Amino acid sequence: MTSPHREDPHLFYEWARAEQPVCYSETLGAWMVTRYDDLMTMVHDPDTYSSKNALPSIWDNPPEVVRELAGCVAEGSTIVNEDEPKHLPLRKVLDHAFSGRRIRAVLPLMTKRANELIDAFEPDRSADLLAQYSDPFVQAIVSAVFGIPDEDVAKVQSWTNDYVLLWNPLAPTPGKIEAARRLVEYEKYIAELIEDRKKHPREDFISDMVHGNGDAFPPMSYADIQYVFRGLRVAGYDTTRDTVTSAILLMLQHREHWDRACQDPKAIPRLVEETLRRDAPHRGLMRVTTRETELGGVTLPAGSALLLLFGSGNRDERKFPDPDAVDPDRANVREHLAFGNGIHQCPGNNLARTEVRVALETLTRRLPQIDLAPDYRPTYIASYFFRGLESLRVVW
Repeated sequence: MTSPHREDPHLFYEWARAEQPVCYSETLGAWMVTRYDDLMTMVHDPDTYSSKNALPSIWDNPPEVVRELAGCVAEGSTIVNEDEPKHLPLRKVLDHAFSGRRIRAVLPLMTKRANELIDAFEPDRSADLLAQYSDPFVQAIVSAVFGIPDEDVAKVQSWTNDYVLLWNPLAPTPGKIEAARRLVEYEKYIAELIEDRKKHPREDFISDMVHGNGDAFPPMSYADIQYVFRGLRVAGYDTTRDTVTSAILLMLQHREHWDRACQDPKAIPRLVEETLRRDAPHRGLMRVTTRETELGGVTLPAGSALLLLFGSGNRDERKFPDPDAVDPDRANVREHLAFGNGIHQCPGNNLARTEVRVALETLTRRLPQIDLAPDYRPTYIASYFFRGLESLRVVW
């Protein structure tokens, strides 16, 4: 949240992996896990490391914030914070929502939206590729998949930002109070979408949840739809937006990779994977121990909260030699943890990869001559969850 770690979390990650790979944070009230092998142990042992604590609860906020949430639907089950047997039915809903068929259906929209955005800023010979490209691009795609009308995208995004703020244990209380007040309106909006899809089902995520899919999975409850919609709208936006801009920055800072992508679009998928490894857009998720266990040489009592720092694992030199280097041709480039792993691996990872690929293919084809603005210095958002740029200014 503060300098110098806001700009470069790897300063801490590298120290922790070497000196204290399982390190307790008084601020977070949780053990931070930083080595790749320890992280893999956790995600592949859900019986010991439960996902019940995978997300913070907005109801754990100060009393003055919680008072503003009166009448809101309580947080329930979603794929991220459930163990088996409740996890699998939820996973089926998400696998259907982000299937290859549905990704193929939105491919024309991806290409169309990317070109529209470039058309809008191309005459200026300069642009902020966060505000003018990656942000509106990803918003349009995730909203289409969810079933959010074009005219509502901006206000849904504003509510989504409020939801992230309420999750952040380090955010100031006054801002959270205002966000909680607005969340009531968000719930009313989702309720209207639910009622509409009951009468007029469409080929979108909210219709999947309202009507189910035959024998594959049943309709979800009203409360679960509210909670899953809010949570997945967060998951489908920030991480993909930030991967687009992180990939462009990486390629422009290491110009040979930008030039390679311009000449050969087939190089882009591996550049995306190396970006995900080096600059994971999500810091990690929580787990809680169900029994006493040992991890990284530390004895953890039952009930211990743990923060899985996937961004650190992705630069673990034991797994990825010369981890700070940009090497899209490394043999294990796809073995990163940017999308998690195990039963909770992100179900939207193929959609996200496709969005990033199309955004990069279109930009390198349309504006191969772009470069970073001469006075540009990357700065990063102060976020508990996400690792993303505040802007990405380019010229041509």
